[in-house]
Amino acid sequence: MDTEAATGLLHLIAAEPTLLAPAERDAQGDTLLSRDRGERHLCLGCGHPASCAVIVHSPAGDRWLDLCATCWPTIRRANDVG
Repeated sequence: MDTEAATGLLHLIAAEPTLLAPAERDAQGDTLLSRDRGERHLCLGCGHPASCAVIVHSPAGDRWLDLCATCWPTIRRANDVG
């Protein structure tokens, strides 16, 4: 994923957060670890197995954003710029 694609993905998430799975309210600690390690999810950026999960706070409520180790830094950079 390049920065332009990452920026587009962030705009899509902002416009339609319900594309992401709902996250438990105030998820932290064990909930985050089980999402990262205990369950199998695909990276929203490239479709490969996700290796990290972050929570997106949106008007539709908290949502899971699952990403692989390759897409995660690209999304972070796009988010910092955007």
